[in-house]
Amino acid sequence: MKVCQGYQKKLENRLQKREENNALRSLQKAYDLVDFSSNDYLGFAKNAAVFKAVSEILSSKEILQNGATGSRLLSGNYQLYTELEEKLCRLYKTEATLVFNSGYDANIGFFSSVPQRGDIIFYDEYIHASIRDGIQMGNAKSYKFKHNNLDDLKIRCQTERGHSPNETDIYSNRICFFYGWRFT
Repeated sequence: MKVCQGYQKKLENRLQKREENNALRSLQKAYDLVDFSSNDYLGFAKNAAVFKAVSEILSSKEILQNGATGSRLLSGNYQLYTELEEKLCRLYKTEATLVFNSGYDANIGFFSSVPQRGDIIFYDEYIHASIRDGIQMGNAKSYKFKHNNLDDLKIRCQTERGHSPNETDIYSNRICFFYGWRFT
């Protein structure tokens, strides 16, 4: 019991320090605010027409449950996903597509599996954190370059080319996002 009390005291002290440093966070209800911070860039999550259309499609496909119940690989795959991916193939004139549940998961999935051991990735220092996470999970070597600085990128590419003739990929964000307190 003393171990639990000691641990509880330790956590209480940490919480108090966070509060003193204005670093304590808590969950808030934010229904009436302008949304500058979620992943709902297009506003689909609260759009009544989108909600109604999705509900009708799910009902017509006899998908009468909430949520996927698991990953697509195990138990959460539906014919509807395959149909959507086939439509996207036709739309973008590509051989295959894969739909992810979020941009974060898409970045993790892509960057942790497509670049292989022996590949080299150069990425903008302000690239989205989800891309960095995916790169770190993968087996490729990676190097960051200064934000939007092609001279720095060129130097890093030339340096690495001297060490290795491997495949090299360069990644930079196409959507502007904020990094800390400033927009990039």
